[in-house]
Amino acid sequence: MIPNEQVALQHAEDISQWIAHRVREAGARGVVIGISGGIDSAVCAALAHKALGQNTLGLLLPCHSSPADLQDARRVAQHIGLPVEEIDLSPVFDAFLHALGPADPKLCGNLKARLRMATLYHRAASHHYLVLGTSNRSEWEIGYFTKHADGAADLQPIIHLLKGEVRILARALELPREIIERPPSAGLWEGQTDEGELGFTYEQLDSFLQGQVEAVDPQVAQKIRTLQEASAHKRMPPPRFLGLPQADGTSADKSVEALTLISKAITSEHYLEDILRLIVMVTAEVMNSSVCSLWLLDEKAQALRLRATQAINPEYVKDRTVKVGEGVVGKVVVEDRPYVALDVLKDPYFKEKELARRLGLVSMLSMPMRVKDRVIGVINCYTSFEHHFTDLEKNVLTAVANQAAVAIENTELLVQTRVIQEELEKRKIIDRAKDLLMDRLQLSGEEAYRWIQKKSMDSRRSMREVAEAVLLTFES
Repeated sequence: MIPNEQVALQHAEDISQWIAHRVREAGARGVVIGISGGIDSAVCAALAHKALGQNTLGLLLPCHSSPADLQDARRVAQHIGLPVEEIDLSPVFDAFLHALGPADPKLCGNLKARLRMATLYHRAASHHYLVLGTSNRSEWEIGYFTKHADGAADLQPIIHLLKGEVRILARALELPREIIERPPSAGLWEGQTDEGELGFTYEQLDSFLQGQVEAVDPQVAQKIRTLQEASAHKRMPPPRFLGLPQADGTSADKSVEALTLISKAITSEHYLEDILRLIVMVTAEVMNSSVCSLWLLDEKAQALRLRATQAINPEYVKDRTVKVGEGVVGKVVVEDRPYVALDVLKDPYFKEKELARRLGLVSMLSMPMRVKDRVIGVINCYTSFEHHFTDLEKNVLTAVANQAAVAIENTELLVQTRVIQEELEKRKIIDRAKDLLMDRLQLSGEEAYRWIQKKSMDSRRSMREVAEAVLLTFES
């Protein structure tokens, strides 16, 4: 399995668990999602179905839609095993047009999108469900989701992923190849495609957002910049990344939610890795970050190790360490104070400039994580555009970082006692099962591990439970 898909499988599991957690937190019974036949809605539906099973309702909402679009939507629902309801909005749309008078195709297309969103919310309310959005980061960065009325969804599980990353996730989830390769379209008018409407491809857009501007035609790059500038007011505050509820959308409201989630982690019995993933996801949402990373200090080695990030790019998630005093992270630990870089590519302390260029990282806020008077790590937040961090944002990240530090310290104590024993036992069982699969099925170590991981996701059972079933089958 290629590294991208291996990372994507774990990320899919994280997102599914997050969806289930947010639905429980909201006191809802499940989610409703519009199925268009496109890759974004297919991925979101698959993730939700893994999280909630039959409490995920797919709505097929044709509105003078092409038969091919409707066929693809049905194919997605059938492939996932998703409960669906089909509602033809064409008569309602015709009645609106009759009342409103003639309009150009784009206005009619936006009317279709809003009718679909209204229908989603009506069904969600009647089932006591939440509405699951399908916007990705590529669309959000240029304000494209607002044209399709998707910014109002209750949960946004893939808002942090570029279009290319969504495709990686779709392959890891083994969605139909026809859906993955289908030209992106909301079916708003005959022959409409997202790329045709935008005037450039998602590949060009992703390259630009990852900082590979030299690979993008200058005219396309300028068009993307123009869209970013025009939509900046629509993107602030950010949409609800991975479904964090908020009162009025302010940073203060979101920080309260973040602190609440992290506070609950303090008394939880989750493994440390689960706590760290929760912290970076929450922090990324609060800070409107394209990448959030968490580094923990190894006092004995006098080094910091990257322990968690919500980024899916394998270049960023690979194992990395820096010495205390080295780079921005090491500087923050030594000086025990925040550090801001307006442009990391020009900052004298930032060392990984080539990586930042490839990932499209621009501004950075680095915050020490303290327990009492001791720094135990650092949280970094990056934006994909030049951003002046406000005092409020710095205060919010300070509060989140300190609360996260307490959660980590508490979890580390648990790990040192009962939890570490359970984790070691789990790893031994998984390793034994992996060895058996390698021997009996003639798989490589990586293939055997992916086999266990996939069975775990498909059955919604832990990897330990799947491994124990393997041992029971092959050792009996």
